[in-house]
Amino acid sequence: MLQKFNNKIVIITGELSGEMHAVHLVESFKKRFSFEFSAMGSTGLSLAGIDVIYDYRDISLTGISEIFSKLHHIRRAFKTIKEHIRSTKPALIILVDFPGFNLKIARFAKKLNIPVLYFIPPQIWAWKKNRIFTIKKYVDQVISVLPFEKTLYETFGINVVYVGHPFTQTVKPSLSREAFLNKVGINRREPIITIMPGSRENEIIKHMPVLLKTIDVIRKSMPQINVILPLADNIDDSALEPFKEKLGNTIVIRNHAYNALSYCDAAIVASGSVTLEAAILGTPTIVIYQISPLSYLIAKMLVKVNWISLPNIIAEKEVFPEFIQNLDAAKIAEKTLYMVHNGKEEIKRDIENIITKLGRHNSYESARDTIIAFLENRYGALS
Repeated sequence: MLQKFNNKIVIITGELSGEMHAVHLVESFKKRFSFEFSAMGSTGLSLAGIDVIYDYRDISLTGISEIFSKLHHIRRAFKTIKEHIRSTKPALIILVDFPGFNLKIARFAKKLNIPVLYFIPPQIWAWKKNRIFTIKKYVDQVISVLPFEKTLYETFGINVVYVGHPFTQTVKPSLSREAFLNKVGINRREPIITIMPGSRENEIIKHMPVLLKTIDVIRKSMPQINVILPLADNIDDSALEPFKEKLGNTIVIRNHAYNALSYCDAAIVASGSVTLEAAILGTPTIVIYQISPLSYLIAKMLVKVNWISLPNIIAEKEVFPEFIQNLDAAKIAEKTLYMVHNGKEEIKRDIENIITKLGRHNSYESARDTIIAFLENRYGALS
């Protein structure tokens, strides 16, 4: 029996970038509607006034073998979310990325006849393509932000709407270059490198040692270099404690990642959504990534793309050099120095092409309108 619309919506996120998308989506709803949101999230959604029923930081990780160390947290999170869904009986569940967990939630929701929308769906074009059959069975509508995904989902008969990528509207510096450099205490004539090890603690553990070695190599050729490390909001300062002595005069900041990316001469970043942010800001970027040997071996067998970073996948060429698994500090430093001197002009045309492919849409409002249309189709007028 179809339940009536009860104003309740549950959102499930599992890491920082997905949570930020959820925050913007909720804010777009608040402009016109007064739904009762609850979520698996963290400080971002909590600060947005959303009832956070479980903090994903206990289960946010990368790699396949790494999952085993978090199994008890994952089970607890899944149990908590299921109990919440059973007790509140929401009119809709919105999944945001985080497919390993979220597709299990979709399966559970189907049993309760609760509709599920997937905003920023799994990258099935890259790996685990069989997930598309799970999505077809348990997800009522997909809301895609990448231009090439729509055709893929439609081929399998999945209800999909393309709303454009929100980064083209939201990714921009908040300060002028002069104001930002004054804030962090950098002479405007000195070169700047921004390093971003990732938004998960296990990424910081994996990437910080090679980043610090790379900076040491760079300083030998360019002693006057300034290094900025924007720390993700969900990462505690304690995560950098093991590297404190080697950080030297690295400038660690919060809440200014876009400024740090926009005004640096080159960036070295862990693969993730930040690579697309860097592209939109026109920043010459080196992409690195390392996971456990077992996870890498499994990924090598499953991944079906030539590159790991979205700018390269969208451009269908290597715009940003990638160093995956074999992280040689000397080679990364050499490529970074080249991009400091030559990067911005060299990638300019490629960046313009990437942004053109993404389009310039008000993606969150388009996603909101898609969700409202879905709800009205299922429940009738919502007022």
